[in-house]
Amino acid sequence: MIVTKKLFRVSIIFLMMTIIAYGSYQYQKPILTEQQAISNAKIYLDTVNLEMHLSYDTKKDTENSWLNKDTFWNKIAGNRTWYVHIDGVLVTLDANDGQLLEMIFPMDGVITKEDHPAWF
Repeated sequence: MIVTKKLFRVSIIFLMMTIIAYGSYQYQKPILTEQQAISNAKIYLDTVNLEMHLSYDTKKDTENSWLNKDTFWNKIAGNRTWYVHIDGVLVTLDANDGQLLEMIFPMDGVITKEDHPAWF
């Protein structure tokens, strides 16, 4: 009985240490810079232009870009996103790895990675 209580306590302490280590890693984990996010967004928009025969201009400078969800808890959970506007198209990227989350076109057209996995 004493051995099981001791084992339980050690297991709980080990679990807490693991959670703290993971949270610390996520908090300090490097994310994409603004220039990397803009570059990835232009690549994704070029791909959609080619696949759907659209004419959005990716040579233009971005209208604006910002990092959203940059709070303490979102840093720990690794849930941060970049929003980049290019020629009227909003491109949403995962800030940790640069993967496309969604594209929102004028007139509310939305493309996600799940819709067309072969493109991205």
